[in-house]
Amino acid sequence: MKNKITTSFVIVLLYLIEIHNANAQLTGTKNIPGDYATLENAINDLNTQGVGTGGVTLNLIASNPQTAPSGGYAITTLSGSASDQIIIEGNSNTITSFSPQTTGALNDAIFKIIGSDYVTIRNFVMQENSSNTNTSAGTNDMTEWGVALLYATTTDGAQNNRIQGNTISLNRMYQNTFGIYSNVRHSPTAVTTVADITAASGSKSNLEIYGNNISNVNTE
Repeated sequence: MKNKITTSFVIVLLYLIEIHNANAQLTGTKNIPGDYATLENAINDLNTQGVGTGGVTLNLIASNPQTAPSGGYAITTLSGSASDQIIIEGNSNTITSFSPQTTGALNDAIFKIIGSDYVTIRNFVMQENSSNTNTSAGTNDMTEWGVALLYATTTDGAQNNRIQGNTISLNRMYQNTFGIYSNVRHSPTAVTTVADITAASGSKSNLEIYGNNISNVNTE
């Protein structure tokens, strides 16, 4: 009887530890692979759990190329701050866009920062998928943006972010290609509908862009 009680206690304790870990905010360095199998898994967990004290670095270990999810990696956590920053380190890994992107969509990217603050995206090689070839806007399957910065709401913009040291190449034969795109006049989904910000907090203040090599786009 005593052994059964002890075993049950251990099982419950392990279960509680698992719940605690699953709900913990992300801090320190998280290696991919290692802590996460893919960059997509890591970003999804960041969006779910948020960032904790001291910030977090999602570190994509060298020689681990990835394919972005449909529409791109979307960073949506609203928990970043000056003391709790989010760094997504590419270590010169290549990220290839999804194929095919949603037919006719105008908001596909490799990375999208949507309302998140204090995010750094650095040292990635981002490229269009060579299988994406339909350049007619209404039926396109292309990638519009290498990195896009968009508001979450008209009063909550993506602020204090940094795009650094990346190589971005899309397909300039498609008219809507931007290397790095920042806009406060539309929502993340309805690109052709004007919806201006309604407060200064909806702006893209303190955006830093430097050391990027951008080619094969219509607008850098």
